[in-house]
Amino acid sequence: MSILPFGSPKQSRFELGRRPHLESVENITAATSFGTLKSHHDVAEIFFVEKGHCRMRLKEGSQQLRTEDLVLINSDTLHDFKTNGSFMGFTMRIGALYLCGLAPGHLTKHDTPLVLHLSKEGRHAFLRDLLREMKLLAALSGEDDERREIGAALTQAIVVAVTALAEAKATSEENPSYTMGTRIKEYIDAHYLEELKLPDIAEALHINLYYLSHTFKDLTGSSPMQYIIRKHIEEAQTLLLTTNMTITDIAMQCGYNNSNYFQSVFSNIVGMPPGKYRKTWAQ
Repeated sequence: MSILPFGSPKQSRFELGRRPHLESVENITAATSFGTLKSHHDVAEIFFVEKGHCRMRLKEGSQQLRTEDLVLINSDTLHDFKTNGSFMGFTMRIGALYLCGLAPGHLTKHDTPLVLHLSKEGRHAFLRDLLREMKLLAALSGEDDERREIGAALTQAIVVAVTALAEAKATSEENPSYTMGTRIKEYIDAHYLEELKLPDIAEALHINLYYLSHTFKDLTGSSPMQYIIRKHIEEAQTLLLTTNMTITDIAMQCGYNNSNYFQSVFSNIVGMPPGKYRKTWAQ
């Protein structure tokens, strides 16, 4: 068997002598009661979307979240969530967090929550396993010191993993391929309601199809066509909640000539048909 060396870290992410602990873990479902924006003083939060979609409400607006999204929320950040019937997720709250170079209770330098989308590979997969272990620990009964110490150790491991991913994301944003990926995303965001095809995007940006697909997937974790479909459905979600348009008219506006096919795609992504989605969020 190969021996893989580890040893002590040369530099800890945590300030000397200060290690965070786990304040609480809360399962979030459609039955969870929300309503007003709230914040947690001196307590950071990591929110993980296990299944479905939800909307994160902030003081400055709102943001749509989807399966495998991981949200890093600094202390004293006003936020709330609006879930639907198929949603599953959980939030872990972290106390006594002192990361080197950051304000107390902060996971990132961002003023607003940072959203990371986890893939199924590499360090992302390892982090998902750590999150799964946290849920298993939270399901155990009891308030003993052993459970608290394991919770603190798991929390520290998760904090190290998520902050490393956040830094990697920030670094990738500085390289040329990220810049091109951003240009592709901006082009799609501006034209997704048109009859958009990959050759059209490649021609407009003067790149080849292979580079287009791989650069975009490196940035977003999904293919350009998957992203376009999600944009169509997000537009449909907005129209369902803000207009009285019929589902057929919404389907046409979002690029679907076949209403039945549109409803099938919508249900697959959102977890419920358009009509039920409208009724659920209108309540």
